[in-house]
Amino acid sequence: MSFDYGKFEKDLETGCNEAYKEFLKEFNSDSTYISAGGGKLEAFIEGLQKEFDKTKTFYLKKHKLENDPEARRRALAVAKQSAKKCIEEFSQIQ
Repeated sequence: MSFDYGKFEKDLETGCNEAYKEFLKEFNSDSTYISAGGGKLEAFIEGLQKEFDKTKTFYLKKHKLENDPEARRRALAVAKQSAKKCIEEFSQIQ
């Protein structure tokens, strides 16, 4: 039986959405999120990237796929797509 990568991707996408919601709450309530250059969007992108990296790693471990190149490739694609969507949304509301 082969692994269901589609289910893994959906699970990770849900995790990324939750990570985004939590990060956005924290980001908006904490004035320390300003980059060295003073850019709020830059600080948002850096912080979101860290959160998505943690989420991606968590889901790869949860499914015992840390050493599966296909799962890692798919996880990166899901995280990138989720980040792009979140950054576009954040840019519109700021």
